[in-house]
Amino acid sequence: MIGRLRRLAGGSLPRFLLVGALGELLYLALYALGWRLTGQATLAIALAGGVCLLVNAVLHARVSFRVPFRCGLMVRYAAIQGFCLALSLGLGALLQAGGAGPVAVGLISLVVWSGCSFLLTRAAFRPAP
Repeated sequence: MIGRLRRLAGGSLPRFLLVGALGELLYLALYALGWRLTGQATLAIALAGGVCLLVNAVLHARVSFRVPFRCGLMVRYAAIQGFCLALSLGLGALLQAGGAGPVAVGLISLVVWSGCSFLLTRAAFRPAP
C-alpha cells in the first residue's frame, strides 16, 4: 500500500493536481470574462465550464496520464465529472443538513470531488496494453 502511494505521488498525482489547479484558474478567468461580456452568471458558468471541461480532458490525457487524447476520452471524462458533481452535491447537502458550515462543506466537497475524479480518470485514461 505504501509503495503504491509513493508511485502515485511520484507520477500522475502531482501532474493531475497541477492540471486541476491550472483548470481552476482558467475557469475563474473565463467566468470573469463571460460575466463582463454577458452580465449573466449562468451563461458565464456554462461558457467557462464548457471550455474548461474540454481543456481539462485534453490536459489530463496528455499531461497527467500521458496518453493520446481521443474523443472517447472526452465522453468518459464528462461522465466522470458529472458523477463527481452529483456525489459532491449529495455530500454537500448531507453535511449542510448535519450543521457543517459553508467553508467545511466547500473544502470537503473539493477533496471528495478531486479524489474521486483522480481515481476514476486515472482508470479511464489508462493506456491501451
